[in-house]
Amino acid sequence: MKTFEPASASGRHVLVVAPHPDDEAIGPGGSVFLLGAAGAHVTVVVLADGSGGVGGGASAEERRAECEASCQQLGVASLVQAGLPSAQLREDPRIGAEALAHSVGLETQDLLLVPWPLERHPTHRASLLAALLSGTAKRDARWLGYGAWDAVSAMEQVIEVDTTAARKAKSRAIGCHVSQNTARPLSAAILCRDMAQAAFSRITGDEPRRAVERLLDLGDLPARVSAVPHEEAPEVIGDWTAALLADHARQLWA
Repeated sequence: MKTFEPASASGRHVLVVAPHPDDEAIGPGGSVFLLGAAGAHVTVVVLADGSGGVGGGASAEERRAECEASCQQLGVASLVQAGLPSAQLREDPRIGAEALAHSVGLETQDLLLVPWPLERHPTHRASLLAALLSGTAKRDARWLGYGAWDAVSAMEQVIEVDTTAARKAKSRAIGCHVSQNTARPLSAAILCRDMAQAAFSRITGDEPRRAVERLLDLGDLPARVSAVPHEEAPEVIGDWTAALLADHARQLWA
């Protein structure tokens, strides 16, 4: 698989779209930390207010404070919490698109980290759609999809980030989301996933990395979405994703 070096984004504007408070850490937290350390200007926009959460009892205010502490651990330059109700975001992702455009402006971002299309969580899929509709990316921007609830598969279009040096920062960041770690050991689980992705990255040979995050290169998906009316965007994303999976299967069995 291909690799991505965060140092290549030095001086660039990076937008991380997080569906809920905690997704900025659980998904691309290691990459976020390394991008900031390399000199990129990283903005995290959290779309939903996160009330309830995994355990069902967290308030929006509690989760907002947890996210602020998490982003401090990750070295994020700018954090915006839109505070949208999840149900409203799912019903009309355009409100998320408007929040993103208001937060960072139009055609300003060089690199976008967004939920990948195969996330099971409907708010995550709505957040991807919101990002694609927002108009915040420069025309030559790179779009990379991260997994939160669902790990990104090892396929040709996936790139890997060596996050070994970011393990402690990512662990501390996830740990800041105390309300979400009470019901489930999220910090330990995600770090185990990153370790497993490193261990199984290569079928043979030595593997010096101790943690890996996988990101899906979204290629021409943003251009395809921008070329159709917004109501047709979900179908375009579905068709693009289906073609991606079919191509992956053909590569395996050709």
